[in-house]
Amino acid sequence: MLPLYVNVSDKKIVVFGGGTVAERKIRQIMDTRGTEGKPDLEVYSLEFTPWIEEQHENGELKCIPCDLWRADLGEHLKAAFLVLVCTNDELLNIRILSDAAEFDVLVNYRYEGDVFMSSVINKCGFLISISTDGKGPAMAKYMREKISQFLDAKEEKMLLIQSRLRDYLKETEIEETKRHEILNSVLHDPECWAALDAPLEIAEKVIRGIIGDKYE
Repeated sequence: MLPLYVNVSDKKIVVFGGGTVAERKIRQIMDTRGTEGKPDLEVYSLEFTPWIEEQHENGELKCIPCDLWRADLGEHLKAAFLVLVCTNDELLNIRILSDAAEFDVLVNYRYEGDVFMSSVINKCGFLISISTDGKGPAMAKYMREKISQFLDAKEEKMLLIQSRLRDYLKETEIEETKRHEILNSVLHDPECWAALDAPLEIAEKVIRGIIGDKYE
């Protein structure tokens, strides 16, 4: 299993089914899509959850009322980048899976497709995915909650300072290997973490001073 982060901005994503499973997966896509742009989400179903209908009204996605048993699925699958199979009809899901195999498209359907959506933490500037490869979804959720507890204001502040320090060090004559050593040293230095109790700008100034005294 190869974990990847994929930029889905402007990509066509087709969702078959408009119930709670579809809503959960759409929420994850929308919560983790980044700032580059939004995907072209099309949701096909006879019924939709209130939240999905609300996103349609807000222009975040398109709700397309459709009897999927009577529909030409090939027309819906054309040019799709990703397909989410989320109906509550097992036979229909198998039919969609079979039809999708005729197209050059990624398919998410339980553990029979070729794309799997993991449990995700999107907090304090970090995007962390957790998967048990289907062995224990409840365990993945538990680990998400446990890891999430370790991400707080200090970690968010350190991430921002690391980004600024990285840009700052690139402008110096310090070689790349040494720059990496400095950034890693900051992360393992208790004094640098203690500096984060101060406001951001002051904390960054203190950490730069520590770098000058100890690591340059």
